[in-house]
Amino acid sequence: MNTMAARRGWEIDLSTLRPVATDSAALQAELGSARGEDRVFLLRLLGRLDEAFAEGDALLADPATKSDPWLALLTHADTCWLLGEFAAAEDLQLQAWHHARGRDRQASTLQHIGYRLANFGDLDAAAPYFELALTMRRGFADPEAVAESEQACTRLRELVHYDAIVLAGGSGERFGRRDKPSLRLADWPLLDHVLLAASTARTRIVVGPDRIALTDPVFCREDPPGSGPVAAIAAAMDRLTQPLVAVLAADVPFIGPGLDELRTAMVVDANDAAAYVDTTGRVNYLAAVWRVPVLRAALARIGDPTGAPVRALYDGIRTAKIPDFDALSADCDTPNDLAVAQQRITRRIRDRLPVTPLALPRLELHAPS
Repeated sequence: MNTMAARRGWEIDLSTLRPVATDSAALQAELGSARGEDRVFLLRLLGRLDEAFAEGDALLADPATKSDPWLALLTHADTCWLLGEFAAAEDLQLQAWHHARGRDRQASTLQHIGYRLANFGDLDAAAPYFELALTMRRGFADPEAVAESEQACTRLRELVHYDAIVLAGGSGERFGRRDKPSLRLADWPLLDHVLLAASTARTRIVVGPDRIALTDPVFCREDPPGSGPVAAIAAAMDRLTQPLVAVLAADVPFIGPGLDELRTAMVVDANDAAAYVDTTGRVNYLAAVWRVPVLRAALARIGDPTGAPVRALYDGIRTAKIPDFDALSADCDTPNDLAVAQQRITRRIRDRLPVTPLALPRLELHAPS
């Protein structure tokens, strides 16, 4: 979280994902000789947020900082979100991203974006940033930095109790029978976007051919291969460990921010399933969350799942149908859908995060596939 080589007198509180003082006297002693970003960081730890803000603001205005403002931007952003100024913090973090040259700086920036989003309460938005930071740090960064990202990912999954099934075995007939999950969006396979979107899931199960994919998911296959979405869902059931499961197609890259809304609909109104409905009235049965026991019973009711339509699972099920005004469940079912999704990314407002973290400009991480 700062430029100091070792942590002296502070740690990350895993219950809040915030840095906290463990030895205020040691931090106070350090403050006397600290300069620049380290001093701002220590002031924050000591609870002197107004002073930290004033010194961070002055640091950014210092001509000496202009040539390389990355750390000053990131440090001041942390002060802003601790003060509840989340919009200002996002703006500063995006500026920091544009100055983050190299994997180490990019990973640190991703980690800090994750902290801000988590403290804003948006766990599903935060988790992909922690996971990307972890992916970039493994095998490259020091063990303490790797552990920091691992702990953040683990903490969020402890707070959100669900698994995810991602169906990635379709034939892609509308794409000339090309493998649809591997089609590129922002230079990354569609499947990787969906896997990253479900970063809060305890286990991510991909039903489809084995492939190299982001996040190291568990793979399995329907029997026989190509026997349809219901058979694919059935194939993944034995691997579930949580009370809820997200059932997702591999072509819904923007679903991440909607997962909390789907899960909440299950709890608030005591539904057995929740699915998004687009503005045309179409229900996306593969942008949904289920209670696992109910899904097992629905599969048992169908019997042989081969060739069964996925909507058949919903017969007689209390299903919350959530209006999808933000097109979070928009799928890429045709070449035109994929082109629209790409336009959605490139039209992003410059002072906001992109609609999928993998669309961050200059991301120094390449799709493993």
